[in-house]
Amino acid sequence: MALDRLDHRILEILQQDAGLTNAALAERIGTSPSSCLRRVQRLRDSGVLRKTVALVDPAAVGRGLTALVEVMLDHHGVPQRQDFVRRVLLEPAVTQAWAVTGDPDVMLMMHLCDMQEYQAVCDRLFGHDPNVVKFRSLFVMETYKAETAVPLGVAPE
Repeated sequence: MALDRLDHRILEILQQDAGLTNAALAERIGTSPSSCLRRVQRLRDSGVLRKTVALVDPAAVGRGLTALVEVMLDHHGVPQRQDFVRRVLLEPAVTQAWAVTGDPDVMLMMHLCDMQEYQAVCDRLFGHDPNVVKFRSLFVMETYKAETAVPLGVAPE
């Protein structure tokens, strides 16, 4: 889907405040509310806008321990990988997961209450899986940047 300047502007604004009314958004981008609504709906229908969410501070809800976990798998075949991925998808403490290049095969981000929960999650995800060769965890001591907005760059004319 080709995006023009107005689409980029809509995306920039919604990434900062998705709670704006359609009328307020239309006013900020300088178009009619009906045109703005059509554009936003088209962005949703095409999958450019995946979902609208509220960002919650993990520490404010008792999940102030953030772990980045590198996972090395023994076998990379579909059945073995799918079993691991299925468990990751079912684990609430895992908030993000990626297949990556390099030494680890998978990177996980976890938001946890404490080290006891971390241990329990590791036991569930890695403890009984012969395909997990090893895992290494890094714990976030301080967050310097946690941006969710995707940089859009210069929009076409």
